[in-house]
Amino acid sequence: MIAAFRTPARRIALAIALSALIHAVVLWLPYIQFPHAQVQLPPLSVRLEGLPKPVETISKTPEPAKPESGHPPAESIDGSSAMHQTKAMAAMKRTDQTTPRPLPRHLQLGFVVYQNGSRIGEIIQQLDIHGSRYSLKSLRKTSGLASLSNSDQLVLTSQGRIAETGLLPEIFEQEELSRNGNQRTRARFDWKKQELHYSNGDVSALPADTQDSLSYLYQLSQIPVNGEFISLPVSDGAQLRHYQIEIGTKEDLETPLGKLRTLHLRQMHARGEGYFEIWLGLEYRMLPVKFSLVDGSDNVIEEYAVSDIRAADE
Repeated sequence: MIAAFRTPARRIALAIALSALIHAVVLWLPYIQFPHAQVQLPPLSVRLEGLPKPVETISKTPEPAKPESGHPPAESIDGSSAMHQTKAMAAMKRTDQTTPRPLPRHLQLGFVVYQNGSRIGEIIQQLDIHGSRYSLKSLRKTSGLASLSNSDQLVLTSQGRIAETGLLPEIFEQEELSRNGNQRTRARFDWKKQELHYSNGDVSALPADTQDSLSYLYQLSQIPVNGEFISLPVSDGAQLRHYQIEIGTKEDLETPLGKLRTLHLRQMHARGEGYFEIWLGLEYRMLPVKFSLVDGSDNVIEEYAVSDIRAADE
């Protein structure tokens, strides 16, 4: 076999193959990023629906079964200690309604990202509520060929207070991490002065009920949806937009988790303008289970479909 490679043709073919391999390694290896080891949270075993009783009254519920051997303690998306499956989940049963639902104290949602019908990555969003404070984080990663032309990661964070009307953001940050460098925008919500401060130094008026690009997805569960539309100011860290969101119909939606019962919302828009659509899980406390970006010709250019739901009320 060794002698076979001594012919000129064999030597040339081998040299070409080795050259191509070395070129590929030199070109791509500096950009390869291996994900940190991450312990997965236990999956939600029952539907996350409205609580029939306050969380404090659930203490008599039997303790949940321990995870099977081989499943280590859960961690959050940033590697810190996170929530376990708890007895609060066993009491999460309620009829199909569209009234505001209490947010879980700890929540992690996973989404599959599709672009023009092809899977291009994933999103993990995590909500933590401690007392009257909340923290939201969204981490988006692209994969495969899509990572060659898009940002490798998009990180959104929202922090603020829990008010009677729901989430009250105070700080919003968006950071894009790519091979060409990082870009960051930031907005500060000054509710006392009713001012919205941007990282570029601009200041605008802060209307009541203003949300940021991350918090509004969860604030929708805190707003009664008994009318025809929702009016909601939203800041993306660079500007403030006033969304008019049409309340649609209840429908069954196919997702990576299976068929879910949802409420369909759509941004009101002029003909020829792009818009977004959101589906809220009627049996999952009105949490977002799908989001779509649509162009002016009604073509879906990007969508996120829920693939994992994990939660706890302790």
